[in-house]
Amino acid sequence: MHGVISLGSARLTGNLLGAVALVVLAHLLTPEDFGIVAIASSVLSVVQSCTELSLSNALIRKDKIDASHVDTAWTMALLRSLALCVFFVLLAWPLSLVYSVPGLIPVLLVSGLTGALMGLQNPMVTVVTKEMRFWPLAISQLSLKLMSLGVAIGLAILLQSYWAIISGNAIGALVATVLTYALVPYRPRFSLVHLREIWSFSGWMFFKQLCETLNWRVDQLIIGALVPRAQLGIYAMADSLAVVPAREMVQPIRMALFPGLANLNGDLNRLRNACLRAQSTLAMITAPLGIGLALVAEPAVKVALGPQWIAAVPFVQISAVFYTISLFSTGLQPVAMALGRTKILFVQQALVLVLKVPLVVIGFLLGGMIGAALGRCVCEFISMVFELIVARMLTGVTVATQAASHSVTLVGLGAMAVGTYFVHGALSPLQASNLVQLAIEVCAGGAVYVVAVAASWLVMGRPDGPVREIVQLVRRPGAAVWQMPTAQPNSGPVVP
Repeated sequence: MHGVISLGSARLTGNLLGAVALVVLAHLLTPEDFGIVAIASSVLSVVQSCTELSLSNALIRKDKIDASHVDTAWTMALLRSLALCVFFVLLAWPLSLVYSVPGLIPVLLVSGLTGALMGLQNPMVTVVTKEMRFWPLAISQLSLKLMSLGVAIGLAILLQSYWAIISGNAIGALVATVLTYALVPYRPRFSLVHLREIWSFSGWMFFKQLCETLNWRVDQLIIGALVPRAQLGIYAMADSLAVVPAREMVQPIRMALFPGLANLNGDLNRLRNACLRAQSTLAMITAPLGIGLALVAEPAVKVALGPQWIAAVPFVQISAVFYTISLFSTGLQPVAMALGRTKILFVQQALVLVLKVPLVVIGFLLGGMIGAALGRCVCEFISMVFELIVARMLTGVTVATQAASHSVTLVGLGAMAVGTYFVHGALSPLQASNLVQLAIEVCAGGAVYVVAVAASWLVMGRPDGPVREIVQLVRRPGAAVWQMPTAQPNSGPVVP
């Protein structure tokens, strides 16, 4: 649990810094600048997913690994990075024509180099998480964020150009990659001895990652080809703001859960209980952040981004709800990976992609960008229901039981929404400043949520569940909320 907290704390710090940097960059750059960055980022994400092999996760799942396994993973990562560079060289010119941005060619080439550098990070940094050593991963992630944002802000002040973000990402990737080899000693060697063995796990994860990234970015790729860059920039900025309190908070913890759950893959009972407790507890902690942002989106955008971004308000609201929906089924991926059932993750993401593309297109045709955003949100709800069903297939925990584990959280969210609505109505005649309005609404909404959750739990007779887990964690810092054992000495990785 200490490892999960260290990784989560590092990611939280990085996200807070990212939020501050986003605010600063929003005042230094224009929506059109962010539109160009959104195109490059979306293309990079898709191309990265086309070559994603989940190599480190393949190593984590194995009970015993030696130097040759790590060497094979590193060699496969090197080949992937080379393929990434080739992809961008081939795609840069055609994509500049599709999006009618001649200056997009060098932007895409630098973005491709950034992705290649990220792919060359030391695999041992992730492998040692099986021993519950999360600090190297936490430091490398935090250093990436610090360097990228620091350089981006500095260059934005000097250049007033989208090149500030593109260059910051590239320099941050270089520094973080070099740092991973300093944090965990490892000398790379060329080897493909275990290619087939690693691919047997990574194969379906590759297809799953491709579909997942397309699901995440397809709306921006479609909208970017249909609207001016400034409008795309507003849409992308809203998404960047909304993703922080929900998805970005959960992702590092979900990553940290996999090594612990992998140690339980021989005990389905404990795996089932750990999954249910983790899923419900994470939702209770993070869901109010996403819904809260949706409720205070207008004053938040005015205070954080300024008047030039006011058009982003409805997109922030919709995107915040979109990311919050996914929080109620976060347990599926780490459980499926722990059990080696990665094919089912691909099937789930493929089905969602088949639904999302027409929903986004139809939504855009009927309601413009708002319609596209709503179509994306509807698709996420369908995806969440499907994930609960798949989790039932893997663990035996019924959909009703999973839904019931979120009942107190849902009561709290409903109360928070009602409370914030009335506070907003009471403040409107007073013509309070945006900052004062934001502060009061956030404090009131948060207080109502905590009181409603506590009251519901007490009325229900203090049942086992997320509230009890949080209380235990507060009373005993470092207590093993999900009770995951550390790896046994003979199952840990062998450092070359």
